[in-house]
Amino acid sequence: MTDPNLEPTSEPAEATPPSEVSRGPGLVVAASLAVFFALVAAVLAVLVLQEGSSDELDDLREAAGRFGEALVTYDYHDPDAHRDAVLALASGSFREDYEDAFDQGLGQIITQVQAVSQGTVNDVYVSSVDDDQAQAVVSLDVEVSGTSGPRTILDQYVLLTLIQLDGRWKVDRVIDLNFPTTGSGGAPVTSDTTTTTAAPAPTSIP
Repeated sequence: MTDPNLEPTSEPAEATPPSEVSRGPGLVVAASLAVFFALVAAVLAVLVLQEGSSDELDDLREAAGRFGEALVTYDYHDPDAHRDAVLALASGSFREDYEDAFDQGLGQIITQVQAVSQGTVNDVYVSSVDDDQAQAVVSLDVEVSGTSGPRTILDQYVLLTLIQLDGRWKVDRVIDLNFPTTGSGGAPVTSDTTTTTAAPAPTSIP
């Protein structure tokens, strides 16, 4: 028989469903690292020097290097020269997007901050060529100056997708592979699912 003087025990608390458990810092860090390593793996998959036709790969490396240098080289005294150099080596939607971005304000920014930049190519890593299309990662150092003073930006990386048109390699897509760092300001970059249009410098213009 139940003693009437005893208080009934409380019902055991229901366990919180896994979906309702708040995500702690450890889980967030783990997820961030997973994304980071996935991106690194994707980049490393491209950094493979092929042993194909030497002349073909030389032409591809030269085209990728010239474009990478043109992308981060400009002078506020003649910003149109930078625009023309990039467009001459580009094609498709990237060419149209870059031309629009430059005409709608990018050229004015270069002039307003009196920006002068010179890019130097360190290395060009080429993936396999497939049906007149290839990818290359270009490593660059950039010397840039402007109203905020001079700076040196080392080891900037851009991933290029190139297509062969009339026997010449043209850049059809550009992806900035540089991870943002605190205080860097970030690059004025616009992107969509098909094209990433990078600003003249992989980092902020002074």
